[in-house]
Amino acid sequence: MSMVQQLPHYICGHHHPLEAYQQADDHSQTLCWSAMTLPCPNCCTQIVQTLDLNPQVYVNLQQLSSSLTAFVIEVSEVSQPLDGVLSLTGYVQRAASIDELHPGGDIFDLPNAVWRKEYWFDNDTEPMHVVALLRHLKQEMRWLETYLPQGMRAIHFADFVGTA
Repeated sequence: MSMVQQLPHYICGHHHPLEAYQQADDHSQTLCWSAMTLPCPNCCTQIVQTLDLNPQVYVNLQQLSSSLTAFVIEVSEVSQPLDGVLSLTGYVQRAASIDELHPGGDIFDLPNAVWRKEYWFDNDTEPMHVVALLRHLKQEMRWLETYLPQGMRAIHFADFVGTA
């Protein structure tokens, strides 16, 4: 666990959440630090609500090829500053996935645009490594829910954009 003497500030002036440091959760700490140049989760949520948006997160397992699978996160109804937070933490804009076998397409499919992040692994990966990757994914969902007006209710597992 990281020892923190003084919590850093977001650009809005608010402190990083102490919970990320108390949980001994290195991934959440990294995500918090990477979004330091943007508003905090509370300010971001308020801005999203002002715009009358309702971001939703879809977490799935997709087969990317005959030997490669990925845990995929797709976030819909994203605007500033949430897009900046996602961009800084490894998300890219793509069209929404259709199902487990058909990943999102070209970024230019704007009506179906989502912010997407993939965690790849080989189909022959040891199960304990896949479970560790799943724990990492769950940490990211705990962090991401703080940016969503609906919190954890906005995170959907094994659903796709347009089907939830």
